[in-house]
Amino acid sequence: MDQRYGPDHTDVVDLITERDGICYMYLIEENELEGDQLLALQEKLNSYLSFVLDGQLQRSYPALANLQKVIRISLQHTPSEFTGEFLQRVKSAFAEYDVGLEFVIERS
Repeated sequence: MDQRYGPDHTDVVDLITERDGICYMYLIEENELEGDQLLALQEKLNSYLSFVLDGQLQRSYPALANLQKVIRISLQHTPSEFTGEFLQRVKSAFAEYDVGLEFVIERS
C-alpha cells in the first residue's frame, strides 16, 4: 500500500477531522526536521494554507469550511531549537489568516 502522507507529498492533506467545533488538518511527520525535510515541511504547510485560502476546503468539505481551522503537526521527534523557532514564526504568520498551528510529539 502506498502511504501518501507527510511533507514528501505536498499535494495531499494528510488527515482532516472535526472535533469540538474545530476543523483539524493533520500533517504527519515521521522524520527529524532538518535541512531538506524542513524545506519540505515549509512547502507542505504552504499547501495547507492555500487549501484553506483558495477555497479547496470549502469545495471538498463544505460542512467544515466555517469552523475554526487548526493545522496540527504530529511529530515523531523533538524538534531542534532552530525548527522550534521556525514553527513559531509559521504559527504567527498563519494566525494572520485565522488558521492555527499546533505541533505535538507522538512517541510510540
